[in-house]
Amino acid sequence: MNLTLAEIAELPLAAALVDAAGAVVARTPEWDGPGPGAVSYPVRSVRLVVRTEPASAQCDELLSRLLDAIDSAAVALTGTQAQRVRMLAGSLRLVAGREPGGWGTTDDVIDLARAGITARTGLSVEVAAGAARPVLGPEIAALVLVQLAVNAERHDAATAVRLEVDRTTFRVVWRHAGAAPRITTARRRAERDRWGLGFARIAADAIGGTVYPPRATGDGALAATLELGIRRLALPLAALSDGRINRATRSWDEETGLAPGSPTGIGSRLATIEAAAASVPGRIVVDAGFSARVGLRALWVAVPPDDSSVRAREVVAGLVHERALSDHIEEPARSNIGGLALLLATLLGEPMPRVPIAA
Repeated sequence: MNLTLAEIAELPLAAALVDAAGAVVARTPEWDGPGPGAVSYPVRSVRLVVRTEPASAQCDELLSRLLDAIDSAAVALTGTQAQRVRMLAGSLRLVAGREPGGWGTTDDVIDLARAGITARTGLSVEVAAGAARPVLGPEIAALVLVQLAVNAERHDAATAVRLEVDRTTFRVVWRHAGAAPRITTARRRAERDRWGLGFARIAADAIGGTVYPPRATGDGALAATLELGIRRLALPLAALSDGRINRATRSWDEETGLAPGSPTGIGSRLATIEAAAASVPGRIVVDAGFSARVGLRALWVAVPPDDSSVRAREVVAGLVHERALSDHIEEPARSNIGGLALLLATLLGEPMPRVPIAA
């Protein structure tokens, strides 16, 4: 889905198209700068930046201290343990709305993924890789592959996986005898129960890639895929007219199951927000996980990214979910990270747990 500069100005979000130098190329009327926790979507040589509702200043400061503590712990480690904590640190930074980090190679991704898979699963790992190619955020790409391998073990009783690399396309392949397992997830926290595959989609969005669900390869195996280097707009977005979807991004199809040509459906959530936006042309309407606006060129509907406070909760959830990656952090770093995570959760409304004095 390609957008003109005029269409970007009509999007139902506080958003701006920003070039490599940081200059604003086009923006919506609500844009007044990124603010803490803004979300970036790379699109070829530019990026679409969406401002979200910020968390409190205390929450943002505490979150930064937690992320810095994990980074410091990674620096103090070596070998496989350092790789695991680097994956954890980079992934939590991304979930929190920070930039995905620097560049590495496809070989880095495979080495990191192997370290993560052996920590999180009992799977044996085989590798079939070609010449090394540059990759943005190798730690993040690697943790996506780890999650795909974890799902193969958990949902399909796999005992071994093969990591294949074709240019910048990665496949996690395993033996399977029945139908491909059906696994559903969503980018927004309120729309899903688990952390893993939701993270995989958000991560792929941030590094210009796409995650494809398991598909049969024709030789009794299944392959789940992470394709990088696409850099097309990953914001779930659709243009509607006459009660139908005219155009949409691939991520919209993933989130809603409504491909171009689909009717909005009488009485559906989408039809409800469509009617609400039509009643106040030019204004953003937010409801039931959608944001919408009627512009001169279309009625636009997006699935906006979670606000900063919700993503801070995701950082705490991710720290618990990926605890196998941080098992070998030594004291006092371990207690520092654990304490900051507890304080962050408490600041976000969770009860502070009580422990015996001996603990």
